[in-house]
Parts: sequence; structure tokens; C-alpha cells
Amino acid sequence: MQTIQNSNPNHPRVRAQQERQAQQQQQQKQQQQQFSQPQKQAAPTANGSQPRMCGVGVVLVQVSGGAVCVKSVNKGGAAFASGQIVRGDVLYAIDGQKVLGWDVERVKPLILGPEGSKITMTFQRVGNLVHGKRGFDVTMTRVVIEDNSAQRMPAQRPFETASRA
Repeated sequence: MQTIQNSNPNHPRVRAQQERQAQQQQQQKQQQQQFSQPQKQAAPTANGSQPRMCGVGVVLVQVSGGAVCVKSVNKGGAAFASGQIVRGDVLYAIDGQKVLGWDVERVKPLILGPEGSKITMTFQRVGNLVHGKRGFDVTMTRVVIEDNSAQRMPAQRPFETASRA
């Protein structure tokens, strides 16, 4: 008898479940729309070509807890030049948008941008207080890192997955 009631579309439990499913579908649709929108475009250069897309010279990795951490910092990149980002820093936000809990592939498009554009990344340093607080912002200018200068700071222990941004 209870099976019949629960399959009745007017039963409160069935309605609640349907509402939850509809909300989840709506959230998924909004997320898909958010990430399918084109990234910000820079104005064409003086010769009419589009600027090169580049990052800040960090290699990111997803750790078992779900956070995205800095695996290494590339010499020649803006992150290295800042002197503030070190291996193990947890990425918290990009340009004010909280990204904690996102996977690396979802974060990467926010880091990449036109050469010469600015980006502010917020990190948390686990286990240390940084200047009296846990989080710190680093504002950098995106630069192209040539292959021969993309030497990384040595990694201290192996990671499973990494994405260069």
C-alpha cells in the first residue's frame, strides 16, 4: 500500500523528491551556461591579431580532499616573479570568485587570459599564518612562458594529476 502512495504524484514525499530533482537540474543548467559562455576577449593588437592566451606559470593539482593546490611554480612566470606563491598553497579564489572545491579543469579557464591582462588569485597557506591571516591575494600580469624558460621549481613529492595554467 505504501508503494502505491509513494508512486502517486500528489503524495508529499514524491512532490518533494520531484522538486529536489528540478532544483538540481536547474543548478546544472546554470553551471553549464556559466561555463559555456565565451571567456573575456581582449582587444586586437595594433596589427589586428588576437593576443596570445596565457597564464601565470603555476602547475596545479587536485588533492584527495578536493582542493586545488600549487604543485610547482614555473621560472619566468608571473607567479615566480611575485615571490609569494609556493608549492602547497591552496587556491581559494580567482578575481574574487570562490573556486575552493572546484576541479583543476574548471579552474583553468579562469586563470588563462590575454597576454598582459591582470589576474588576482587568492591562496590559503595550510598550517601557517601568512601576515596575520590565512588567506592572501596575489595580483599578477599574465605572460607567455616560452618552453625553454618553463623550468619548474623542483617538486618534493609526486602528485597524480596536474594541469599547467
